[in-house]
Amino acid sequence: METVFESEYARLTYEEDLKLLTITWSNMKVTFEEYQKPFNVAIDFMSQKSVDSYISDIRNQGIISPDYRKWLQETAMPRAAKAGLKRVVGVANVNVFKQYYINHVFQSAKKFGIPFKMFNTIEEAKEWIKTFD
Repeated sequence: METVFESEYARLTYEEDLKLLTITWSNMKVTFEEYQKPFNVAIDFMSQKSVDSYISDIRNQGIISPDYRKWLQETAMPRAAKAGLKRVVGVANVNVFKQYYINHVFQSAKKFGIPFKMFNTIEEAKEWIKTFD
């Protein structure tokens, strides 16, 4: 496992054997630029390495502003699809705020033909990803 990005609010890792990027968010309020940074790093990384899958572990992520989510849907998701992303997996303990966020991300992924699935653990998410090999 290779660490691609690390800060106090998020960590992005790459597993070459699964062609997988995983972002793990910490429970802290982030600025818009802090929210964008790991996504931009991930998309740039996708253009250099073979990445099929992306796990977003939001179990410890705080509430995300609708403006942040809108940027993810309208800017980051199209760029990731263009970079070759084939599937997105969310890992979450769902509450009403996260469900709203997840529903919007799901709709965005669907628009680009990217399968999106939710799991409770990273292990379950990776098992699903392995079914595509």
